[in-house]
Amino acid sequence: MRLTRAQIGTMVASLFWVVVACDAGPVSAPDQADEPTPVVDLFEEPVPDAPDPADRAGAADHYIECVHDIWNGGWSEDFGPPGSADDSADALALFLDRGLFGLPPDGYATTGRDDGRVLYTYTVDGAPKVAVILFDSLAGWEVETFASCDPAEYDPSHDDQLRMGVWTASDGNRTPTSIITSLRGAEHCGLESVTYLLYQERQYISDPNGVMDVEFVVPFDADAELPSDAVDTGYSREGRSFWLSADDSVAYLVSDDRVEAWPTPNSPDPVWCA
Repeated sequence: MRLTRAQIGTMVASLFWVVVACDAGPVSAPDQADEPTPVVDLFEEPVPDAPDPADRAGAADHYIECVHDIWNGGWSEDFGPPGSADDSADALALFLDRGLFGLPPDGYATTGRDDGRVLYTYTVDGAPKVAVILFDSLAGWEVETFASCDPAEYDPSHDDQLRMGVWTASDGNRTPTSIITSLRGAEHCGLESVTYLLYQERQYISDPNGVMDVEFVVPFDADAELPSDAVDTGYSREGRSFWLSADDSVAYLVSDDRVEAWPTPNSPDPVWCA
């Protein structure tokens, strides 16, 4: 099956509704700034259901600095009742605890205020990579909008707290998840043992326990032989390098002592819960 790069980016971001919401872990309360918080403009009408996450993010989009394009963004209607609290820090913690959007679970600081609104940002090397705007509603403090850069721009210390895998290119740089990413299967579908790999408009699947009722081009193989004509993509993660078969239908995950063959499914569309 073929996906465009834009579809992959949108799909990976939106999949947190499907594969993360059921297993979010606890988060830490945001850090509080020691200096007075500047007054900034924190309201811009978001555009519901807009294909561009920057439009959905409203004012939050103006407070992130991404090396790559904005990765995700939304407003309260996108994620349903976000939960309210007596103060903005607790409301942010409730939002992050839901784990819906692939955001770092901690490391946020108050960086802006407006009339009835507060801005929290997550910063890496001085550049804000996530912005969350909360507002004081009749029910209490709630999240209004958020915007985020690609998870490849987060601090690497958060990698093991995210459900998508950030891969490294041959030059040592972290690669945007719109190019390559891996993602664990959803617990509510019984697919915890499954891992998806998305790369260059294709989906490769590791299903070692055979829990997916899906037809593949070849079976998954946990002890495969690397074909002589396989091509090294240059990407690696957690000690495994990523190779491709000559026809791009099988991914080979190569470590020091094992080669695994991850096939593509025989399906015109991406396969998730099946």
